[in-house]
This record gives sequence, C-alpha cells and structure tokens, in this order.
Amino acid sequence: MPTTLMINVDYGQLAVFVGALPQPFNDWTDRHVDQGFAWRPGSVSFRTLETAGPHRVEVSCVEKLAEPDVDAVRVIDVPFEVPQDGTVEIGSIASTVPTTLPPARFALRCELFRSDEAGAFAKLIFAKDDTPRFAIVRADDALTVHDDLLTTALPA
Repeated sequence: MPTTLMINVDYGQLAVFVGALPQPFNDWTDRHVDQGFAWRPGSVSFRTLETAGPHRVEVSCVEKLAEPDVDAVRVIDVPFEVPQDGTVEIGSIASTVPTTLPPARFALRCELFRSDEAGAFAKLIFAKDDTPRFAIVRADDALTVHDDLLTTALPA
C-alpha cells in the first residue's frame, strides 16, 4: 500500500538516503544536472520538475517494476540498498521524513509528473532487484542524457 508524504522541495531536488549516512546530500556537477540525478551508495537525489515548494510524494514497495505511469514526464531508475535497520529518509535540503522499508537491494524508480491543481507530484517506487541498473527510462526536454551516465557523486 503506497504512503503519501508531503515534502517541501528546495533547490530542485528530491533526496532519498540511508538514515545513518553522514553528509547525506550529494554535490551536483553539470553532468548530474543534465541527467537528472546524483547518486552514490546510500544516497540519491533526483532533479525535480519544480525547483521549490510542496510536493506530494507517493512511496511504494513492490516485487517488480511495472511499466512507468503514462503521465510521468521523467522516469529514472537507480540501485538503492536499504540497510538492515530499514531506516531511510526522504526529503530535500530543509527537511526530511524518516520512513522504514524492508532491508533489501532495490531498483528505485522516481517518476515525476507535471504540476496540476493539487500541486507537484512524484512517485518513488522501491522494487526488489538483485541486479538493479541505472537508466533514464523517460526524459523530458530539460534533461540532456549522455551515452554513459555519471554514477558517482561526492557528499555535499
């Protein structure tokens, strides 16, 4: 059953990270901005469509990824490992919301949607996967995707 969080996005990024990770936010380079995400083990930040403001974020845990929502404008998959204590935080620079997920290796999909009368909306889908991959599944005009994705980032 999905959970909906209200996240106040700052600096155009939605972050997901292991709760115990020191310096959990990532330093963005121009290539990270181009591809729409900055990743390192235990931490990923996704570039949002709206640079600031409240976002409804639907979080779900599934057995397998399905086709992306047809209304999603941007869809990005990255590996993400939830630690044994299951503690993960979701949010942005100013504030995060702690949540608990089952410990496992996941393919984490971020689906971003255009704002409507209800505001900005995103889905974070954690799908169990022993061999998750990095992929820009769907890109909008704001992304410039290079042949090889940059899959390393430094702490901010």
